[in-house]
Amino acid sequence: GSPIYKARGIEEYIYHDVDCDGAGSNTAARWLIGNIAPSLTATKDLDGDGKCTYHARLDSAPVGILRPPASAEWSMYCGEASGWMSVGLTLQEVSSGDAKGAYAVVINSAARNGIVAIVAAVSLVTAQVLFA
Repeated sequence: GSPIYKARGIEEYIYHDVDCDGAGSNTAARWLIGNIAPSLTATKDLDGDGKCTYHARLDSAPVGILRPPASAEWSMYCGEASGWMSVGLTLQEVSSGDAKGAYAVVINSAARNGIVAIVAAVSLVTAQVLFA
């Protein structure tokens, strides 16, 4: 499967889910950023909530995904006033001692209005591989 990344110090994860609500072909496979720890054993609906709940998503191929793209436009929820927006995110590999494959999330479009605190939190932490 694909790796699961966990932010240091807060409950935020980046992971790939082939079916985020577990209902079959209703949703596209996608990379997700969310605050619910994904299952290490489930094959779909990794957060186990029966719906697609997350802070940001990036649609992707259903299989053969080794890591999120280095740079892409993610659809991110930016609060009630702004709703869902396209936000450029870049993953940069960082050196973090003994952490295997750690990445920092960088927001390319910091000037956009309405980007909620979760975006800033994810951008300032280092995500470490939890499972690969």
